[in-house]
Formats: sequence, structure tokens, C-alpha cells
Amino acid sequence: MSELVGKMQTQIKKTSSDLLLFSVKLFSGLVLGLTFGLIMQEILGKADGENLLGFLFVIIVTTGAFLRIAKAWGMTTLLVFDLICVLIGMVLKYYIMVAPGA
Repeated sequence: MSELVGKMQTQIKKTSSDLLLFSVKLFSGLVLGLTFGLIMQEILGKADGENLLGFLFVIIVTTGAFLRIAKAWGMTTLLVFDLICVLIGMVLKYYIMVAPGA
């Protein structure tokens, strides 16, 4: 009986850690998709909500592609990827702030 309880605790721990990893991957994919969707809207010049279907399409496709790419990633790899994305975003923000003629 104690062996069954031990297996059950192990499975619950593995399931909860897998669920946490998937939710972090989904959040990262959604943020990446939102970023690309906003870039698409600005490039097309339709930032007033006229291109909502294209905006949602870019978010869904980017999130799906990211989840597919990051299927084999662990938590450490995902956190390093997120850190790199944040650093790239900060560099772009500072470039835009310092850019001449802006």
C-alpha cells in the first residue's frame, strides 16, 4: 500500500511540474505572439482594430509555433530564452529612445 501511495505522490509531483512548465511556455508564446501581432499591425498601419482577424491569427500561429519549437525544452532553457528576449527588448527600447529624428 505504501508503494502505491509513493507512486501516486511521484505522479502528482511530475504532473504539477509538467503543468507549470506548459503554462510558462504558453505564457512566453503568447507574449511573443502579442509582440509579433503588434509589429504586424504597425507595419500594415491598421492599429485602430480594423485588422483584428490578422492580429489574432498572428498571435495564434506564433504561439503554436513557439510551443512546437519549445516542446523539448526544460525550465532552465525556457528561462534563459525569456531572459534573452527581455534583454533584446530592452536594447530595442533604448535604441528607439536614443534614435535621432524620433
